[in-house]
Amino acid sequence: MAQKGQRQDVAFLALAVAVLAVGVALFVGLRAFPRRPPQEPKGPPVARPTPPLRLATKPSQPPGHDPFGSRPIKPPEPPPQAKPKPAEELKLVGIVRGKELLAVIRYGDRRYYSRQGARIAGYTLAEIGSQRVVLTKGEERLALSLRPPQTGATVRESD
Repeated sequence: MAQKGQRQDVAFLALAVAVLAVGVALFVGLRAFPRRPPQEPKGPPVARPTPPLRLATKPSQPPGHDPFGSRPIKPPEPPPQAKPKPAEELKLVGIVRGKELLAVIRYGDRRYYSRQGARIAGYTLAEIGSQRVVLTKGEERLALSLRPPQTGATVRESD
């Protein structure tokens, strides 16, 4: 009886090897044939319709006009320009001493850790001292101090 079970196992193994061999033969056989490009249908060439052209037109109404004519639309008013000048918003917060000096400058609600030559709010950081920095913009020079003088935080220097 043990031989019958062994025969079944051998038969199953032979069947599995045969199925695998047929699969490999089909795969190799299909890859051996080159693919043919799709053939064009025989007969006269078919004319393909071209899409209609879209012509650019000028608007018939001025910008901001209500297209339904119910009421005229007033163009939006520009926001008021009450922004302070960049020089008034710049403040020297600190100086970091390390391999090279870094100036900590507050501009608006952000802090910038800047090296000499960096640009902040249109100004170039020209000098970093122990208690102050000098920013330049063209001929204008702006000095910011850690301990501001009695009159204010920013001091303009003139050459």
